[in-house]
Amino acid sequence: MPVFPIKTHDQKAVLGVALSFSILAVLAVALRLTAHAIAHKPWTVSDYLIIVACTFAVGLQSNSITGVFQAGIGYGHVADIALEYGLEPITTLSQLIIPLQFLWVLSLSCTKASILFLYLKIFPIPWLVWCSYATMSIIVAWTIATILAGCLICRPFAYNWDKTIVGGYCGDQVTSFTVTGIINLITDAMVLLLPMYPLYQLQMATYKKVILITVFGLGIVTCVISALRISVLSTMDFADITYTIPKANIFSGLEPCLAVVLACIPMMRPLLGRSAATPLGSSKTRVNSGSQSTGPKVVGEDGFERLDDDTNRLWLRPIGLQHRANASALGDTMHGDIAGSQESLDGRRGLNSGGIKVKQSFEVSDRSAS
Repeated sequence: MPVFPIKTHDQKAVLGVALSFSILAVLAVALRLTAHAIAHKPWTVSDYLIIVACTFAVGLQSNSITGVFQAGIGYGHVADIALEYGLEPITTLSQLIIPLQFLWVLSLSCTKASILFLYLKIFPIPWLVWCSYATMSIIVAWTIATILAGCLICRPFAYNWDKTIVGGYCGDQVTSFTVTGIINLITDAMVLLLPMYPLYQLQMATYKKVILITVFGLGIVTCVISALRISVLSTMDFADITYTIPKANIFSGLEPCLAVVLACIPMMRPLLGRSAATPLGSSKTRVNSGSQSTGPKVVGEDGFERLDDDTNRLWLRPIGLQHRANASALGDTMHGDIAGSQESLDGRRGLNSGGIKVKQSFEVSDRSAS
């Protein structure tokens, strides 16, 4: 099998994008997992999915690199390559295009699913939960349809690369790529828009809200790349595939890698020196961690749960009376040892021995032991 020399701009562009964005995607996932370690946060379904998505994205870029060196991507016109190297590189490229489609759709679908599972964790709002699951269903259907289209567009299957088969035929492959690309763009927009209203409703300083919306809105970049890919696909000509595929190949590889990077950015906050477990600084899991209640939890329309006054595992008895202590007494008690609570309350400065003292006893109880 021939190895093509790297001498054209198209070859260098495909290789440059493939190598640089593969490294960027892997680095983004590594930083995301490092942030989890800093925040002492366990991996979730979202994290495992983004790792799988990154693997598929890097596999796609490896496919592109192979195409440049062994199949003549960007080297020149099919006729010129056939005269110099024969038809073997053209056959190889036709074979490489098939897994390229599959890796593209699998990487993007895993990335979108990862983002949606993240939404389910940090936005426990009923309507958003339903919308997230509905979007996942559409993404799964789109993934299956794209894979089936890649397998069935040419009959028999080998006709994808062997046009000498008698009775073989192919459908309009460019149209197939375009339709799946349009559906991909629609699902990109759906995933992007889902958290915007809950973020807008957050009660926080305006500049913080703008930062959050910007971070979660970075997916607009993926939408732009997806739209550019669709426009470039229309210029592809399978009769001169080596010459017309470089731009489509670049955008097809760029989109999954960039999607992985952008999906990881909201999870990198702990790298800035904060040990927040979620991009919003708190999560449903952390809010509930102090409560031992096993009853149903009521979630308001804003997605936040109301906590009872005695949700802490440790509490002071008696709790039926309303008592008020001055600041110095509370300060002494809180900074002292639990066993010395009585002494710290008795030792309040400023009380004269000739006055009347009212002494209240407290007992520290552990709910888990009762």
